[in-house]
Amino acid sequence: MQPSPALPLAPSYRLPHDNYAVVLNANAGRVTPRLTRALGEIVPRERLFLTESPEHARHVLERCVEDEVDTVFAGGGDGTIVGVINTLAELRARSERVPDVGILRLGTGNALAHWMKSTTPERDLRRWRAGKVHRAVPVTMVTAEDTLFPFAGLGYDAAILNDYNAVKARAKGRWWQKLARGVPGYLLAGYLRTLPNYLRRRTPTVTITNLGAPAHRIGPDGREVGEPVPTGGRIYQGPATMVGSATTPFYGAGLKMFPFATSRAGRFQLRICAMRPWQVARALPDAWRGTLQHPALQDWYADRVRLVFDDAMPYQLGGEARGYRRELTFSLAAFPVTLVGQA
Repeated sequence: MQPSPALPLAPSYRLPHDNYAVVLNANAGRVTPRLTRALGEIVPRERLFLTESPEHARHVLERCVEDEVDTVFAGGGDGTIVGVINTLAELRARSERVPDVGILRLGTGNALAHWMKSTTPERDLRRWRAGKVHRAVPVTMVTAEDTLFPFAGLGYDAAILNDYNAVKARAKGRWWQKLARGVPGYLLAGYLRTLPNYLRRRTPTVTITNLGAPAHRIGPDGREVGEPVPTGGRIYQGPATMVGSATTPFYGAGLKMFPFATSRAGRFQLRICAMRPWQVARALPDAWRGTLQHPALQDWYADRVRLVFDDAMPYQLGGEARGYRRELTFSLAAFPVTLVGQA
């Protein structure tokens, strides 16, 4: 049996402070005038920012860093939060420290908000203002193409996201518009578009090479099994309908896609899936709980890997569609980001 690496940095518990800011994506569907008025009664006006564009958001975050704000609460979905994390990482060179990132639940998938136990922005910010204890979790993100993220994937997951966006756009203004949003919309897209499309296409193949420290296969209990794959060794070569990596456990809507993502220091979880569409559909309840085991599923602890597909694959990063890729390198980032949520 391989020795277990040290566990990741443990969460800490802290009392709120008055040196914070709230940054919301004004273009997010759930950032309504009603919500803005409600938050204006909780958060001092000088600490509440509604951003109209990525450039505007960057200007606000630059100001937060210059003012040495300790915590920035970000709201607008996983994509918005990932954008805040990346902007703050770029600003790290200008300051000895950057703010921690508080998670507000304002998106569709809300993977990070689910993990951090966020409820509604009004309730969470009232708890902060009331001095309730909060949880602070240091997370070392994964990076690809110079972008930090808590989770990303190529294959089924990204295809469902693309199909969900298409279904949502088609439903706009129609009687079934509400059915095309959130979890029902993802299920509708997955079962009516993604799975039928994948039934008609051949399964792509992928070669995954370990570019970092020795990589370990993960057993059902989260422990390492078998011999490690050394630097430069081949982790996997064969069919793949999804390959993803993460240092946080959830995809959107509470789907626990990466149950071992927080189990090892200095490692992300790499998941390789070669399951066919009907197998995925049948296994969905186990996948949601994070208990999925299947002969066509492999999990690994790694810190840097190179993926090369024989066909272009749909790609999603932090719950945002990013087009298609045939090659990609996942690496563990150099510095952790501290996320703040409910205790």
